[in-house]
Amino acid sequence: MKSKYYTINSQFITILLFIVILFAMNNITGCASKSPKPIKNISDAEMAIKMAIENSATLNAPLDVRIAEEKLTKAKEAAQKEDFILAQRLADEAAIDAKVAEVKSQTKKIKRIEKDLRDSIDTLQNEVNRNQQRY
Repeated sequence: MKSKYYTINSQFITILLFIVILFAMNNITGCASKSPKPIKNISDAEMAIKMAIENSATLNAPLDVRIAEEKLTKAKEAAQKEDFILAQRLADEAAIDAKVAEVKSQTKKIKRIEKDLRDSIDTLQNEVNRNQQRY
């Protein structure tokens, strides 16, 4: 009698464990497929690329802009295929790449302004020195 009870218990536990595993797998795959659409992430990436382009990044950091645009395109393709996790990651990367391009562009502009100011200062200094030599 004990062995019969033990067999029923082990079968019950096995079935229960199997059901729990199925339930867990269903939840895991369900969560992965039900992640929200990355609409905001894609919109943010588009805005970041637009801002980078407006700040002359296509001239000063063209590679970074192109990489951002390619990642945005891939993010949109992933969203079309309903791979929302990949789409979100690519859109976030595109936004970051666009911001990097914008910062590089601004840095190059500032360096050009700095160089122009130094040249102007040097020119003024030379003028002052020439004027002092005359008098």
